[in-house]
Amino acid sequence: MLIVLDACVLYPASLRDLLLTLAALDAFDVAWTDEILGEVRRNVVADHPGIDPNRFASHTLGAMRTAFPDAAVTGYENLTRTLDNDPKDRHVAAAAIAAGAAAIVTENVRDFQSSMLEAAGIEVLTTGDLIARLLDVDAGVVVSAVEHLSRRWTRPARSVAEILELLAVHPTMGHAVDRLRNLTD
Repeated sequence: MLIVLDACVLYPASLRDLLLTLAALDAFDVAWTDEILGEVRRNVVADHPGIDPNRFASHTLGAMRTAFPDAAVTGYENLTRTLDNDPKDRHVAAAAIAAGAAAIVTENVRDFQSSMLEAAGIEVLTTGDLIARLLDVDAGVVVSAVEHLSRRWTRPARSVAEILELLAVHPTMGHAVDRLRNLTD
């Protein structure tokens, strides 16, 4: 299943790392555009003035591009003007249609109310919705992803419980995190 990741789920490191770890574990395929990654970069730099923008672009976004070389969607730009969802998110919807995605994962579901997305069969899910579905289908892959994050995050080191606490702060993740706590206790 191909999923376009909106900038708002790629900005918080905890959501980005969880989603990309799940993709690396073949739970789904990811897609984005340079425009989406540019939005992530702008927002991170604006909110964290101490971050070197070039380092963030080369280190974090570069690692994403390297790990998922087929994720970049191109040729979507002309579709943007024809869409009927929120204008600031039309580029994301256009990318989903151009890529033949099954879903868009976003925390801004309202911005994607679109008859064209519906006609294309593209679902709009929150991160919590996606994780809940994955837990229904293959809870083991989600648990593995969280355990992997616990092993990989070393500055500072984080236990599985601490990773779940970081994920729980995101409004759509509460139910999924509760389910994960039951699976990892």
